[in-house]
Amino acid sequence: MKIPSALLLLAGCFPLTAQETEILCVDGSRIRGSLLGVEVDRLQFEAAFLAAPVPLRLEKVLEVSLPIHRGDSKGDHVATITLTNGDVLRGELIGIDKDSIKLRTWYAGELTFRRAMVDNLEIQDRPDLIYSGPDGIDGWTQSEPGTWQFEHGWLRAKGAGSIARNFELPAKARFAFDLSWRSNPRFNFLFYTDDITKAHPENAYELIIQGGRYVQLHKRWSKGDKSGSNTLGNFANVPELVNKERCRIEMLVDRKTGLIRMLVNGRVAQDWTDPDPDAGLHGGGMHFSTQDNVQLRVSRIEVTSWDGVLEGKPPEQDEGFMDEDDTPQPETDVPVDPTRIRLRNNDQIAGEMLGIENSKVKLKTAFGEVNLPVSRLRTFALHTKEQRENWDLYQIPKRYNGDVRAWFPDGGCITFKLEDAGGGKLEGSAQSFGKASFEQKAFARIEFNLYAPELDELRNRGDAW
Repeated sequence: MKIPSALLLLAGCFPLTAQETEILCVDGSRIRGSLLGVEVDRLQFEAAFLAAPVPLRLEKVLEVSLPIHRGDSKGDHVATITLTNGDVLRGELIGIDKDSIKLRTWYAGELTFRRAMVDNLEIQDRPDLIYSGPDGIDGWTQSEPGTWQFEHGWLRAKGAGSIARNFELPAKARFAFDLSWRSNPRFNFLFYTDDITKAHPENAYELIIQGGRYVQLHKRWSKGDKSGSNTLGNFANVPELVNKERCRIEMLVDRKTGLIRMLVNGRVAQDWTDPDPDAGLHGGGMHFSTQDNVQLRVSRIEVTSWDGVLEGKPPEQDEGFMDEDDTPQPETDVPVDPTRIRLRNNDQIAGEMLGIENSKVKLKTAFGEVNLPVSRLRTFALHTKEQRENWDLYQIPKRYNGDVRAWFPDGGCITFKLEDAGGGKLEGSAQSFGKASFEQKAFARIEFNLYAPELDELRNRGDAW
């Protein structure tokens, strides 16, 4: 069945609800409705403007946006694998040897990857998850109703105002989110606030971004008949705010010591210290706030506990300023010697990894064999310099006709050849991991027709404002 483009554009005029799917077609049309199923060569969907469910051939589809679903991950750690083609997956590390790396996932069971096609592996403690989203507007409080809207897995600002949410926050917490904008971002992030109904609560830490590269941290406090406000420490220099239109911001907070760290795209940007963390009556509120009609979005929001462990350090400040063309340099603390293994407290030990059993990694060291919990590890080199320079040993997975790229809500993705679908499953294969069956609900977005260069411009505009 061929659907006229004019009808598809008419479908795009209806508002997208939290549980609806949006299909972007290769002619630029958008269809909003409910996805009934994915087959190898077509989609089955229904919509309010159609009399009955209809198929749409995948050769006419650029991407599909799906409702957000959060899986129930297990284990005491999170292992993040980056493949040589840029794919990123997370799970529990359950096996490793000279040829393969094995992850246990909730969305595909056990996945075994060719070690030669794994570019990087990092391990972190699994924190207590307090919030992960957004998956709708419910549960959020706006200072100006209607200012913020939920679309496609993000919160989008339509004007000046704040959107906030309350949590039971521990003394040590981590806040993380993706911030996207057009032109200059003018945006405030407030945390540990005492009143989510106000755009300017009396007790708050406030990260202030005002259209340039320099960011400041401000504190307001009030208790009884006493109150005050002050700016904490130096400005943070964040070149990404002027060089890009998207970044990931993380705030690590220790309310007892007053330590607050800001990371941007994983890079340590600034450390601040509150000289009097007990001042005020701070609560569990978190706000995203704008002052004018900026084009701005927030997505991939995570609020978790934090163990207080710090890695790396902020750059040395040269009176708080950098040249306009300065860009942050990547940290170079990942070991290049495959016999060096970095632990989560930044210590390094020399040893050979013999394998993993019962969530413990067995290491061969100069002092004998040592067993360590996998969660104690941070990272280690997977390849020697010589292997990286040898194309036969350091491989990029082959591309195949029928490849799709499926995106997880946390920003990771996996590329595979779609071979079968049904019953809420997507089955496929890739050179990096062989065959696998994925839960369709694990994905927030699926891209099709990946290797058609004539569609690149439309694909880049698929994330339309």
